[in-house]
Amino acid sequence: MVQHASAIAFHRDRRSGSRLPKKRPQQKECLSKCLINGGGKMNKLMKITGVVSALALALALSACGKANDKEASAGTEAQQAKDSNGNKTVIQEGTVKLQQETKKLQEAIDSRNAEEVKRLGKSLNDSWLTFENTVRQTFPLEYTEVEKYEMPIYSASAYDKVDFDSLKGTAAKLQEALNVLLNAKETTGGTSELMKKAVANYKAYVAEQGDKLASQTKTFVEAVKAGDMEKAKLEYTKSRVYFENIEPIAESFGDLDPKIDARLADVENENEWTGFHRIEKALWQDKSLQGMNVYADQLIKDTEELQKLVKSVELEPAAMVAGAMELLNEAAISKITGEEEIYSHTDLVDFAANVDGSKSVYLAIIPALNEKNPDLANKLDKQFQLLEETLRSHQTNGQFVTYDKLSTEQIRQISDQISQLSNLMSQTASIL
Repeated sequence: MVQHASAIAFHRDRRSGSRLPKKRPQQKECLSKCLINGGGKMNKLMKITGVVSALALALALSACGKANDKEASAGTEAQQAKDSNGNKTVIQEGTVKLQQETKKLQEAIDSRNAEEVKRLGKSLNDSWLTFENTVRQTFPLEYTEVEKYEMPIYSASAYDKVDFDSLKGTAAKLQEALNVLLNAKETTGGTSELMKKAVANYKAYVAEQGDKLASQTKTFVEAVKAGDMEKAKLEYTKSRVYFENIEPIAESFGDLDPKIDARLADVENENEWTGFHRIEKALWQDKSLQGMNVYADQLIKDTEELQKLVKSVELEPAAMVAGAMELLNEAAISKITGEEEIYSHTDLVDFAANVDGSKSVYLAIIPALNEKNPDLANKLDKQFQLLEETLRSHQTNGQFVTYDKLSTEQIRQISDQISQLSNLMSQTASIL
C-alpha cells in the first residue's frame, strides 16, 4: 500500500505540473543515452513507466471503489437502522393507542353500552389500519394474533344487536395480543425459522377449530335429539362454521370427509348417506327429526375422530396454500351455485368460513411474503378486506341472509372476488 500511495502521489504531481523530485546523476546519464540512441530505450522506459502508472491508477480506483462501496453499505445500514427505529416508533405509538381504545371498549362492554361498543369497534379498526402494514412487515406473527381478534370486533360493530358476552372474551384476547406486540422484538432468526413458527401457529388454529367443531356438534345433536327444530337449525349453522374453516384438512382423511359433509348428490344409495346435510334435509325440507338420532350419534363419532386426526397431521406451507386455493376455487365455481346448503340456504355462512380458513393460511405465510414478495402480501390483504366487506354487507343483525335472497348480480360479485383471491393465493406457490 505504501508503494501504491507513492506512485499515486508521483502521478498526481505530473498531472498537476508541480515540481517533481530531482533526478540523480545516473538517471540523467541514462536519459541522455536513451535520447542519443534514437529514443528506443527511452520509449521502452516510458512504456514501462506508463504501465506502472496505469497499474497504480487502477489500484487506486479499485481502492476508492471499495471505499465507496463500504461507505454506501454503511449508509444503507444506517438508513435501515433509521427506518427500523422509525417503524418501531410507529408500532409502539399505534399499539398504545389501540390498548387505550380497547380498554374503553371493555368498559363499554361491561356497562352494556351498545352504541359506544359500535363506535369503538369502528374506531379500533380505523386506528389499526393506519399501521397494520408496518406491523405485518416487522412482526408478522404478532400481526396475525392482533388481526385474529380485531376483525371480529369490527364486524360486530355493524350488528344491530351486540353480543356483549362474546365480545368481552374477544376484547380480552385483543388486549393480550396488543401487549405482546408492544413488547415484541425483531427476530434474529431467518425466514425459515419464522415460517416454522407460523406453520405451528396454523396447526394450533386447526386443532382449535377441531375442538370447537366437536363441542358445537354435541350441542347441535342435543337439540336434534330433543326435537327442538328451531334450536337445531341455529346450532347447525354454528357447527358448519368450524368444519368449513378446516375443510381442506378434513378432505385429506379419506372417507371421513364424505361421512361428515356429503350431499345427497354425492352418494349412490341414500340409505348410506350420513352427516350434516342428512340432518339439514330433515330440518328444512322434511320438517321432521324422526329417525335422525342414529345419524346424530354417528356425526358425533365422526367429528370426534376428525378432532383427533387434525392434531396429528403434518403440515407444509405449500400444501396449506394448495388446500386454501382448492377451497376457494370450489367456492367460486361450484358452491356459488347454492349446491352446498341446498335445503337451508345458509351458503353465505360457508363462504365466510372458507374465507376465514384461507386467511389463516395467508397469515401463516406472511414471513415468506415479506421477504420475497411484499407487494403480493399487500394485494392479498386488500382482497381479503374487500371480500370480507362484501360478505358483511349481506348480514342483518350479525346473521347472514339466506342465499336465495341474493340477486344474480350479487352472487356474481361474490364469485368474482373469491376467484380473484384464489388467483392471488396461487401466486404464493412460487415463493414457498
